[in-house]
Amino acid sequence: MGIQDLQTFLENEGVGVDLFRIARSHPGGFRLVLDAEGCLDRLYGGYFSDWACGGQWARCVQFLTTLAQALAEHQVALCVCFNGAHPTPPALPQHWIQTQATYRHRVNSVLRHIVTKGTPPPKVWWVPPTGLHSCLRTALRYLNIPIMVSSDDHCQEVVGLCREKAYAGLVGCSGEYLVFQPPRYFSSSQLKLTYRSSLETKEYMVHELPKVLDVPQDRLCLFAALLGGVILSEQSLTDFYKRLGINQKKQQVPPETLIKSIGQFVHDLPSSDIDSACIEIFGDLNDLRAAKLKQAVQYYFNGTKDGFLKYRTASGRRPKSNKKSQKPEISPQSTSADLDTSKLAAESSEHEGVQTVSANLQSEDNCPSAPAEVLRTCAERHTRGLMHPQMLSILTHRQITLPVLMEDDNHREIPSIHHFYRPIRQNVYAILYNMHHHRFMAQKAKEEGTASASSERPCTVQVAEWIYSKVNPGKSPEVVPGVVLDWPVPTVQRLWFGTAQDDKCRRMRAFLSCMKSDTPLMLNTSYVPQHLLILATVLRFIMTSQIQILRRQELDAFLATAFSSDLMNALHLQEMTVNGISSRGVQLGALVMAGAEAALLANDACGAPVPWLVAAPWLYFDGKLLQRNLHRANHCKHLAQLCDNHLDTVVKVERMRKAILEGLEVEFAMPPLPLVGVVGEPLGWRGRGRGARLEIAGVVVGQWGGGSYPPRATRYPQVSYVGYTPPPRNAYSGRGWRGGRGRGRGRGAGQPARGRTRRARRDTDEPARPATLTVNGRTVRSDEMSPPADDGSPHEDNTALDNDAEGAQQQKTKTGKNAKKTMGKGKKKSAGKTDVAQSLEANGPLDKNKVVEQSNISDKEHIGQGDAPVSN
Repeated sequence: MGIQDLQTFLENEGVGVDLFRIARSHPGGFRLVLDAEGCLDRLYGGYFSDWACGGQWARCVQFLTTLAQALAEHQVALCVCFNGAHPTPPALPQHWIQTQATYRHRVNSVLRHIVTKGTPPPKVWWVPPTGLHSCLRTALRYLNIPIMVSSDDHCQEVVGLCREKAYAGLVGCSGEYLVFQPPRYFSSSQLKLTYRSSLETKEYMVHELPKVLDVPQDRLCLFAALLGGVILSEQSLTDFYKRLGINQKKQQVPPETLIKSIGQFVHDLPSSDIDSACIEIFGDLNDLRAAKLKQAVQYYFNGTKDGFLKYRTASGRRPKSNKKSQKPEISPQSTSADLDTSKLAAESSEHEGVQTVSANLQSEDNCPSAPAEVLRTCAERHTRGLMHPQMLSILTHRQITLPVLMEDDNHREIPSIHHFYRPIRQNVYAILYNMHHHRFMAQKAKEEGTASASSERPCTVQVAEWIYSKVNPGKSPEVVPGVVLDWPVPTVQRLWFGTAQDDKCRRMRAFLSCMKSDTPLMLNTSYVPQHLLILATVLRFIMTSQIQILRRQELDAFLATAFSSDLMNALHLQEMTVNGISSRGVQLGALVMAGAEAALLANDACGAPVPWLVAAPWLYFDGKLLQRNLHRANHCKHLAQLCDNHLDTVVKVERMRKAILEGLEVEFAMPPLPLVGVVGEPLGWRGRGRGARLEIAGVVVGQWGGGSYPPRATRYPQVSYVGYTPPPRNAYSGRGWRGGRGRGRGRGAGQPARGRTRRARRDTDEPARPATLTVNGRTVRSDEMSPPADDGSPHEDNTALDNDAEGAQQQKTKTGKNAKKTMGKGKKKSAGKTDVAQSLEANGPLDKNKVVEQSNISDKEHIGQGDAPVSN
């Protein structure tokens, strides 16, 4: 883990403190900078067991509200910082890959746990729920807590803010902060708001760090650089580690061993000169790693108090300081002439190859840069947390990073979520870079004869999307072109800065077009309330896809969740118990929240036609409530039961569903088919004689034929919804799901057998399975029994066809006669008698009690096995 090993090494060195108690000794208030990336689980509300369900946003907002009230009561001011630095993968490829691989492993473990046990996962596998960053930024803004989003280098900007604004301390969880040595340093991972009205954490005595490590103060930056990090990777220092006696793989070395060994080496160096250290470590100043070591040392020095004013951002601006009289001091490590101090870690030469490849995996990109006023506005709003963090990365670097989500890596039921929402991002790329406008101007110049040679190709923008997956584990980006909308979209300047009423309408139309939701009812607030517009557009985008993902009851479950009266009742949701958490339900929650993130990106790209407050996720979604409704939707008989018999909620759900499905040819995903075909027949039993069994009161009293049998099939619940009649479960487009297209088993399955006519199908009857009985020592076989007198089901037809086709020559005599006899006059003679009773009487006398018992059971023994659900 490199420099992070230093944080791990000093975890036990911290001293437990109460920030509220410390604040009492500061009359003017206690002002702190909080790095949110190290305490996302704490800001989410602490650990509670249902975080994997998709996000409990009402609970998160409740905790943040309580935290804000406690901070105000004890006069503690926080500025919360989020990581919006870009581009992450080209600058930190190895670190980003390791982080995503860890999250991928945790997600797989969570889904496997849910599939096998059906219970919430343990805390050790905690991953941030999809949309957590957006929820936190919106909630903190709502609570008037200042926030800051980094844009170039996260740790440098956070510690720079702490020094520039004269904050009393920094709350974080990074080894770099230990080297930067802020005024006071507290642990963000240990932050805890207790019921005793105390804010507890650990404080690290950073100014005593040289004494703890036994390293001189002026060599602390060199020590940090030799631990390995962004500029000089750990792999580049393998030879150096071997010389220190560290022969094992770096991941297997305890942090204590590594830190003590490097600390002893730095302590024994004859001088603090950086060139002498490079010669001692690499043997030659001309080694490429020597230049990287110098840059790494300068990077850490820029974050210290002495080197703060020498730090420059990627844009060349220098942070302001309240102390105007302070002059920059020159450090001994920065005296080398070949040391380039203008570059950040994100721009180091180690990763220039990755950036060059990315500039090439973009050779087809011939679109001009974004307008200067758009870039300036985006940078300002980005820093204040008023715009989606991915916007600045798209506009300045044409790259975007997409994290691992709570989804199955094999994509069995749900497609890759990032790829599923890619069309939205492609529209966003075209809008931000004015692709339609540039193409229009090029076509106009061509018609006028003033086109240049460079404008022969149509304007195309390409953005590199970094997605960690099993196929491509973060090694290279996927280059994605922008796609223009099908109507003349105004320029991004007009969308962002236009004040006319017509401009406002175009903003909303552009946003709805990106979400494939430009329909009349979508903007009708009596159908779609304003605070549910984001959810409605996401659900419509899912339904417009060629991939059938949602089932009918699942769509109703999302809408019932959004209109539930319990959505904002955090206390009730916390105490509510959800039975039967499913892997599919968890992934559907991640799917919708990822769609909400894509919608927020499109909203900001189009000029924010949807106000930020009504786009908050706690207004329309709660993961725990969703899982409860998904479980109930599979068992409720009608929509009113799903909505707790609140008829006003039923009407709202119906109207919003109508708006979502307006103008669409609705095709819902089919539920999974049962694992058995004909009742009592294994799937692999084809083309051979089948066995059968007789059950009385659920007990098998007789069976014959091949092999073992699957367990008794359970009947599907009868579920019907208002205004909807589900199709028969055993039929697709009016065809039987077995043999509907002539795909029977054995020879001649597609045509009727000799001597028999196909009987009319009737859905209300059940297929009767062959049975056998032993009466007075004589076994009555299935081929000696008469076929049922009433109509059968498609299962019976296929069975009859298979039996007749396979044994037509062998069963001409007895079976044919019995069939004709039963279908003809035998029906009149034995009216009111069952087929089993007739067969038993024809074969000889038997006990009267047994006849009565068999007569009463024969009509009931197969009810509920394989029949199609009947709608109300």
